[in-house]
Amino acid sequence: MDNALAWWSEHLDEYIETLKHYVAYKSVASPGKDGLPFGKENLEMLRFMNSEMEKVGLSTRLINDVFAEGKIKGTEGRHSIAVACHGDVVPALGDWDRDPFELYEKEGHLVGRGTTDNKGGAIAVLFAFRYLLESGWKSKNDFLLRIGSAEEIGMSDVAMAFKDEKMPDLTLVPDSGFPVAYGEKGSIKAEVRLPFSSGIISSISAGGGASVIDKACAETLDGIVHATGKGRHPATPDGGEDAVLNLMRELKRLGIEDEAVDEYISLFPDFYGTGLGISLSDEESGALTAVVTEVRSEDKTMVCTLSIRIPISFSTSSVADKLNRHGNIRIISSSEGYRVEPDSLILGLNDIANEVYGTAKPPYVMAGGTYARLMQKAVAFGMGSPNGNAIPPFPPGQGRAHQRNESVEIERMRKGFLIYVRALRYLDEEIGR
Repeated sequence: MDNALAWWSEHLDEYIETLKHYVAYKSVASPGKDGLPFGKENLEMLRFMNSEMEKVGLSTRLINDVFAEGKIKGTEGRHSIAVACHGDVVPALGDWDRDPFELYEKEGHLVGRGTTDNKGGAIAVLFAFRYLLESGWKSKNDFLLRIGSAEEIGMSDVAMAFKDEKMPDLTLVPDSGFPVAYGEKGSIKAEVRLPFSSGIISSISAGGGASVIDKACAETLDGIVHATGKGRHPATPDGGEDAVLNLMRELKRLGIEDEAVDEYISLFPDFYGTGLGISLSDEESGALTAVVTEVRSEDKTMVCTLSIRIPISFSTSSVADKLNRHGNIRIISSSEGYRVEPDSLILGLNDIANEVYGTAKPPYVMAGGTYARLMQKAVAFGMGSPNGNAIPPFPPGQGRAHQRNESVEIERMRKGFLIYVRALRYLDEEIGR
């Protein structure tokens, strides 16, 4: 542990420089763009990561132009363990303090699109592999580092890459908070159409960055009306504030009467589905969340994109049935939640994270969705803290995943690196026992 800590300190500048190059790729997944699965920028991002893995000493392959993979071949090779990250990012919308794709440091944080979700963690894991190899580690089992290119838009890259392949015996996904997330809520993406009735509102636009919306505007006969809110990741909207709801209330205050305005206020008074009649909760995974992440105008209609996360005790289909009773709601996609049993191997990983952080957190079910749900047997494992991220050096609603001025604390990456160094060694000794 002490050697790893010293090594990290000696190589921190290299870590930052590597992440700088990684963040520079504007890797927003765009299906079919440039005649490629998810666009030229995403393919170049994958090639960059393969190049970095080769420098470390991993053998690499590019899988169907959608996944980069590096491999350490074990001396025995009885089992395989993967770490699966994603290199695609959500769009960098809104006003950033600087170019979203030019990494810079501010008050102990590295700022740039993807630093938290999920590029910073991927480079920390890569450096954990590098440290182990430079220390002379000879693994008994095969270890893989996988980088995907379409996690943020539904994870279709997984089937495109691995449809005909057996998944590893265990996959870790560093796209959550430490310690171990052994399950994930179900999810639904839906579209809600609310026709304008007054003839006063000509358009409304807001969001599009997969976040609680922090800015919204409406064009009316009398001019433009603006409203602000506070962004948060749609899986964890507590503390957020919906700018569209504020906009609807402002339009009402200005005396504009429109059925679309009234219905939005009725359907989305909070982030928990009460207006939709789908509020649910369980002890294991908490409350259902329902967050509008984008609003656009189409054919004199306000079209809202809705992201719903469903407690693990309830089926996605049961929530979908309730939504289908609303004539103006169309389900775009859905995914059932999942859980794996926290066996001794998983509990050992949980202990490692707690030891590094000095905490005693139990394994948990997370609200977000990661590659873990498609790469069974898999768990989400960091790079976040058990107690939540440090407060970013930006106003509320900025600085976190999917928000403007996205950033990651360098200390969080250091601890994540240390945890993965220990976890990879641990798994090599314990898997299959």
